[in-house]
Amino acid sequence: MHDENAVVFKGTTNGINVWLDERADLDTLKKALRLKTLEAKTFFEDAETAITFSGRPLNKAEEAEMLDIIYKETNLSISVTASADAHEGRDSTAVRLGLAPPSIMQLRNEQLTYYYEGALRNGQSIRYNGSVVVLGDANPGSEIIARGNIIVMGSLKGLVHAGCAGDAYSYVCALRLTPTQLRICDIITYIPEEKKNRNKNTPSYAYIQEGVIYIAPLNHG
Repeated sequence: MHDENAVVFKGTTNGINVWLDERADLDTLKKALRLKTLEAKTFFEDAETAITFSGRPLNKAEEAEMLDIIYKETNLSISVTASADAHEGRDSTAVRLGLAPPSIMQLRNEQLTYYYEGALRNGQSIRYNGSVVVLGDANPGSEIIARGNIIVMGSLKGLVHAGCAGDAYSYVCALRLTPTQLRICDIITYIPEEKKNRNKNTPSYAYIQEGVIYIAPLNHG
């Protein structure tokens, strides 16, 4: 196994789950975590989130070392740390993360997540029965259709459809959210050019509330 595959980030309804390969030693995990956080630094900058660990068990000292790497390599404001099987406070954690306002929160099982590394070019398409994370740009003419959430760690300029099986609690999030078409569940929206230009450098997410798609800064509140 390559060192960089020893750590995987997963976006969940609670925040960010950090999966650690139980076969890897602590030094390998720390090196892989440092690489992963550097890759995602711009996307997560100044955001507030919850961190959970799964896979390889960590004692308190090891967990503190891992959290210290995340603190040093990003500007994340970590509001909660917990084991991945913790359930208490799930709603309040997600609200602090800024993924959805309280009126549309509900408990949900974590979905499978597909990670795509690199830019999606014109004509490329991702369709997945879970959530999708793109570690790069989604260029005009590209398409992402997911049963769960869609997160783009770069510019989102293509077509996206989150919650395609009817999940109105899904969301779309990007470092630069300027899609040609944005759809969540059965609701479609087009973002006006002036709004795209105004918000093009602001990490944002889109969600449904009372039948309407809203777009808000990722670190709003």
